[in-house]
Amino acid sequence: MDQIRAHQAKLPKKQRHSVGKLLQRISLSRVTYYDERKRIANPYDKYAQVKQRVLAISRQGLYRGRRTYGYRRVKALLDQDGIHLADATATRIMRQLGVQVSMYNQHRNGKYSSYRGTVRKIAQNVLQQSFTATKPYQVIHIDITQI
Repeated sequence: MDQIRAHQAKLPKKQRHSVGKLLQRISLSRVTYYDERKRIANPYDKYAQVKQRVLAISRQGLYRGRRTYGYRRVKALLDQDGIHLADATATRIMRQLGVQVSMYNQHRNGKYSSYRGTVRKIAQNVLQQSFTATKPYQVIHIDITQI
């Protein structure tokens, strides 16, 4: 938006587009636009001191180079220091800083897998059957072990 306005500043006033029409075209409310401009102009972070303390606490919880303190322990230590935060705020700050627990995390890739490796022994190919096919329905097999 600001780039468009800067580009149009060179044009005569009658050829410029109004801010309201531009915002309407990109379906952004006027209040949101001015609020974001104010936030960009004044980048004050009210949690700057809290973030420094969270980093110090997470460094304190390192074990073999891995982080062991979760948000509950970090929040409890912040409470001892007189810094009171909501749970969601503590987790958000820890996520922004990248200080989540890495040692006890069971879901490393986030995917469930029931694969346990080779469970039973694989029978020998006594009949020398070829189980490879280049087209669908070229080789059809059936399991008759229970018959």
